[in-house]
Order: sequence, then C-alpha cells, then structure tokens
Amino acid sequence: MAVQEGNERMKPRLITTEDAVTHVIEFTMALTIFVLLIQSFTSAMNYRIGIDLDNNDNRVVMAREVISELTGSQGKINNETNWEDYEFGTGNPQLRNGVTVGLLNSNGDLDKDKCNALGKFPYNPLRNELEVTQELRIEIRTIVPNESVCVWGGDPSDSSISVKSERYMLYNSGSELLPSVLTVTVFEGNSLGNKIYLTEVMYNPINNGVDYEWIEVYNPNPTAIYIENWIIADNVDKDKILPENEDDMIVLPANKAGILTTSPSVYKSTYGNYEYVFSVEDTAIGNGLGTNETLILSKGSFEDVFSYTKSDGADGNGKSLTRSCYNCETWTEAVSTPGTI
Repeated sequence: MAVQEGNERMKPRLITTEDAVTHVIEFTMALTIFVLLIQSFTSAMNYRIGIDLDNNDNRVVMAREVISELTGSQGKINNETNWEDYEFGTGNPQLRNGVTVGLLNSNGDLDKDKCNALGKFPYNPLRNELEVTQELRIEIRTIVPNESVCVWGGDPSDSSISVKSERYMLYNSGSELLPSVLTVTVFEGNSLGNKIYLTEVMYNPINNGVDYEWIEVYNPNPTAIYIENWIIADNVDKDKILPENEDDMIVLPANKAGILTTSPSVYKSTYGNYEYVFSVEDTAIGNGLGTNETLILSKGSFEDVFSYTKSDGADGNGKSLTRSCYNCETWTEAVSTPGTI
C-alpha cells in the first residue's frame, strides 16, 4: 500500500483546456504590459532627445549671433565708437540706453582695449543684451604664442552640454598683430560666482580722522560685479556700500580694485582721482578703524574676514596692511598702493 500511495503521488498532473487558456491570457497580459512600458520609455526618450536637439540648435544660433555682433563693428555708445574709454564704476547702469559691443578697431582687427573693456560689464546685463538665455563665455586666444588674452563670462569646463562658435582673426595687442581665434561658448551650467576680497587696509592714517581711513577690495572675476549692498563690518558696526545717488548703480570691473571710504572726495584729494571709490552708508567704516579689529566683507552667505592688531604694523606711519595675494592668508605692512594689485 505504501508503494502504491507513492506511485500515485508521482503521477503527472493533467493540464486541462481551462488551464491552458488561463496561461495564454496571463502571458498575453504580461507581454502587453511589457510592450506598453517599452513604448512609453521610447516615447519619453524621443521627447527628451527632441528637447535636447532643439536646445542645442538654439545654442548654435546664439553662439553664432554673438560672434557676428562682436566682429561686426567697432561698437558704439551714443554713436561714439570709442566705447571702451567709458568708465562705468559709478553712475548710470552701463546698458540702460543700449550698447553695441563690437570688438574691432578701425582696421577690422580684434582690439586689445575693447576686449579688456568687456570686463566693465556685469554678467547678466551683457548676456541679456547679446540675447543669450543660457550661460556664456567669450574668449580670445592667440595662436602663436598660444595664450588667452581676453576672457569674459562663465566657465564651461564642467558643463556636459556646450556649443562653440569660432572665428579666426588678427588681434592687435597694441604693439603687434597676432593671429588669434575668438571663441564664443554657450553652455548649460552653474551661474557665474561673484566673490570679492579685502586686499589692503589703511586703519590709522597720518591725517587723523575717519574720512582718511579706507579699505581696498578686489574683484578677481572675469566680469564686473555689482558692489552696492555688499556689507563691510568691524567689531562694533556694519555698513552697506552705497552709490552717492539713490538711483545709480555701482560696479567693480573685472580684475580691478575698489576703495571703500566715508568720503570719496577726501580720498581723491588725498590719494589721487581713482575711478572706483565707493561710499559706505555711515560717517565711519564700521565704528571707525581702531588698532585692534576684525573686518568682514560679506554678501549673502559669502564672507571674507581679516583680523589685525597694532603689532601687525602700519600704525600711524603712513603705510598700510596689505594682503600678499587677493585670497592669501598672509598680510604685511607695506607702502600703501591703493587701487593697485
């Protein structure tokens, strides 16, 4: 009986017609779902590819149009082609009335002074004036020697999506003509940073009084930075950096130093008529620069901090405390050179 029972258990189960139909239905449903998923994924990818191709076409157009504008004329402001001679540190916004930013001299060569003058423009206003809706970089590189002689805009090095437009031209360095390439890059990436730094402090000038105290700040970025509403503070008080007239905009151009003081007129009559001298909102920088201070230059989450005591030097001897490079930790007593990095 035991053997018989075992044999009965080993008999194969008969598959009925009903079972077969059920399996076919299940298989058909699974296959249908799989096909729908594949179609959905393919449609999404085609849609995404279509968007990316459209965006890339737009980048190509924008890059070519910027190249055309930069190499189409000498540029002008108010019908004057020497727009590079204008200073934009204080007063009216640079692009309020529109500017044609041509980079050519009268001979049709890329001009050094016009290239350098790009650094007077803040990033977003010039990018918008050039009708670029993504990130932008403008660079001139000489071929022999192979070096970058002009850079304005963002950094596309970490961008996964970018488009370049190039034009080979002669570059007038002021002393010679050099073969060069103008490259415009339109890319998808992070917005340009806007940090500025403390670089020199006159805390106890020979001429007594807070009007003669000043702080130098430096813009290492490849574009101009709006400097109004940055904060300068000492141990006791803090002040905004403000334009002299409420409706004015003030900027610090690329690779330039600016001076913070309570009285730009006193500074200029004492140290020289430097262009980028900015007022703080109070009658003193902080609470007046004492012989033992911590200075903080800030905007948003960014801070640049410098602490000093009279033992560091520059205490009433006509010298200043100067940073060895714009973001170095080391400060030393030195002959004051405001406005010069």
